[in-house]
Formats: sequence, C-alpha cells, structure tokens
Amino acid sequence: MRRRELLGSLAIAALHPATQAQSWPAGPIRVVVPFPPGSAADAIPRAIAARMQVVLGVPCIIDNQPGAAGTLGAKFVANAPADGQTLLSHTSSLVIQPHVGAAPFDALRDFTPVTQTVSGSYVLVVRPDFPATDLRGFVATVRRAPGRYSYGSHGVGSGPHLAMELLKADTNLFVLHVPFRGAAPAMQELLAGRLDMAFDTTFAAVPHVRAGRLKAIAVGGLQPVAALRDVGRVADMLPGFDTDGWQGLLAPAGSPAPVVQRLADEVAAALQQPELARRITDLGFQPIGNRPEQFAARMQTDHAKWGRVVRERGIKAE
Repeated sequence: MRRRELLGSLAIAALHPATQAQSWPAGPIRVVVPFPPGSAADAIPRAIAARMQVVLGVPCIIDNQPGAAGTLGAKFVANAPADGQTLLSHTSSLVIQPHVGAAPFDALRDFTPVTQTVSGSYVLVVRPDFPATDLRGFVATVRRAPGRYSYGSHGVGSGPHLAMELLKADTNLFVLHVPFRGAAPAMQELLAGRLDMAFDTTFAAVPHVRAGRLKAIAVGGLQPVAALRDVGRVADMLPGFDTDGWQGLLAPAGSPAPVVQRLADEVAAALQQPELARRITDLGFQPIGNRPEQFAARMQTDHAKWGRVVRERGIKAE
C-alpha cells in the first residue's frame, strides 16, 4: 500500500510542472511598474499588457508604484507570492541601484528573470544654443571650460547619470551633475535652459529634437536610432562605448519554471505582432522577447559593468 502511495506521489510530482503551466493564470495578472504614468518605463509595459490580456484571457493590470528611483515597487514584487500572478516591469536601473546603496533587495537573487521586453538607447542632447553640433565639438567645448557646464539626470544611480559619468571618464571631462527625482523635472530644467545637457531616452528626447527645442549630439548605444538618422554614435569616436538600456519582465524569486517559460513565450509572441512591434518602435525602442536565461545573462553582465562604473566614479546614494 505504501509503495503504491509513493509511486502515485512521484507520478503527481512528474506532472506538476505541466499542471502549473496549464492552470496559470489563475486570475488577473498584476504588473507593477515602479515609475509614474506617462514615462517610457510605463508606456512599454502598458502596451504589452494590453496585448497579453487578449492572449491570456485575464485582465493584465498595470500598477504604478513610483518612488525611491524604482526601488519601492521592486521591493513589493520581491516580497510577493511566487505564483506568476504578480510581476515586475523594470529597467536597467534595477541592476544599478544596489551598487549605489539604494536598493532594499538583491537584483540578481530576489527575482526570476522572465524576458527582456525591449532595448533602447540614450541620446546625448544639449540646449539649442550649445556651441557644438557633434561629439568631437562637444568634447572640445567642454574641455575649454571645465566646471562651467551642468547636466541633469533622473537621480543618482539612474541610467542617464551613469551614461554621462561613463562619457566623462572616457573623455576626461568635468561637468557638474544635477540629480532630480525622476525624468520629467530633469527634462523641464534642460528645456528651460537652466541645464546645459543630459543623456536621456529617445522616448523623451526625440520629440524635443524634432521641434528644435534640443540638439542631439550623439547616440549612446551601438545600434543606430531610426528617428536620429543623421546623429552619430558615441562609439564612432570611442569604440566600444555602449549605454544601451533595457526594460524587462521579472517575477519573484522561486516562481515556477513552467509558468515563467510560458509567460516568456507569450510575451515573445506578442512582441512579434506587427501592431505592437510598430508601437514599440515608434516609441524609440526595439522589441526583444528573449528567453529567461538570456535575460538573466544580460542582467548579470550589466550588473558587473555598471558596478565598475559606480565604484570607479565614487557614486553613492544621497
């Protein structure tokens, strides 16, 4: 009798992964976005969620939980049940913030990577009256007046902050950093002329470049940006320079592998839909939809890369 019970238990265990994947989702899926509505970090998951709820047949609810440079919402998901019903949509800052001492979690240990949803580049922009039109002219101008110019960022340890610090290190420039609590106030100060420059997302910068309110100097990533065809890359002058960022979907650590894989597959399929892919491209990003292990590898690489920048530049949370 005990032998039959044991064999039955083993059979149930063998079927358990498939059962988990088939029974998920058990209800509405909550996607926590730790940034305010209207930002690039909100627009992408919102577009994906709209498609996913059609495919999965359950509501995919975007839950904006901004604050503390995205760490509050991330902590909420890290502590959520690992059942695939609560997910996190975050940016590359997830693996940066722990290095500056501002994260109440371990970015590599406390989450299960699902898929990188998109990649996107930062672009170096300046005031329209800035006396340079390309990167070489920019570097020459700033070198002639060390400490005269200032740049804004989304906060200490944000992607735009580290992108500029990497450029400063590689070109030996002295530019003053003015951190803000988020993307909107930093852009407002730059548009008002109270700042001289910034690295920002194409989502935020391109409309102002097109309108003549800002001037694009260089693209920080390795891939050209369709909306900025006449703008060169930083890597054209500094080979290997790459500040490409990402957005991705994560689940709490310990989430069932079959559920994670099914979610990754469904998101990848959704990102291949022409309408959604076009929407993402129009926002200045490239759809990705890779496998969980590929996203995990990208997170580990960026964690190490930006950790070095933080240590070498002496960056600490304020």
